[in-house]
Formats: sequence, C-alpha cells, structure tokens
Amino acid sequence: MTRRVTAFDDCYHIQEAWIRRQIDHFKHDSFVDLYLAQKEIEEAGITAFATPKETAKFREKHLSKSGKTKLFSSLRTYKKRNNQKLTTRRLDLNISLSAHLALGSLATELELTKTQLIEQLILERREKQTEEV
Repeated sequence: MTRRVTAFDDCYHIQEAWIRRQIDHFKHDSFVDLYLAQKEIEEAGITAFATPKETAKFREKHLSKSGKTKLFSSLRTYKKRNNQKLTTRRLDLNISLSAHLALGSLATELELTKTQLIEQLILERREKQTEEV
C-alpha cells in the first residue's frame, strides 16, 4: 500500500514562515490557542521548528481546523507558483479601459483566455518581425 502524499509532507520552511506570520498578525482563528502557540515558540527558541517532525508536531498540536485548511491552501499555492516559475513569468500591467474591453471581447470571440491571446499576439508579432529581417 502506497503512502498518500499531502501538501504537509514537505516545504517545512514555508510552513514555519506561514505559522510565524499568523502569530505575528494575531490570526486567532488559525490556532486552537494563539497565546499558547506563541508561548511554546518563544520557550523553544530556535529549535521550535528545528526538524520536519517538530514542525508537523507543532502544526497538529496548535493549528485549528481553519488554520490547517488555510495552511494547506497556502502550500498548494506556493507549490503551483514555484512550479510555474520554471516555465512562465508573471506580468502585472495597467492598460486603458478601451484596450481591456477589446482584449476581453477578442478573447471571448476566439475562445481563448486573455493570457493565451496576449501570448499569441506577441509571438505572432515577433515572428513577423523576424521574417522581415
């Protein structure tokens, strides 16, 4: 029987960072008892998350059901973004309202996502440019 792998089975450094941010921002709903979790980290010092086993133990002991759900979601998002970094780059831009509306209608007409349409336009333009040279 194979062991089921979950998002909690790796990225322990991300889990630690997430837990510490939740404590720093007083996210009570993420913990069974925020102050008890905070006290345990302070008392343990640097060894609070020294090993994956310690991180897992802390997570199971102190995170509420809501906290575990949020952490799980954060880990999945991290993994997805980390995997996408290998083949894609993020582009954040502002365009005029008219260009945004045109982009939306073109994408709908062509049955493409806006991202697919933008990529297609850029690559086609680049291809035309290299053909002209």
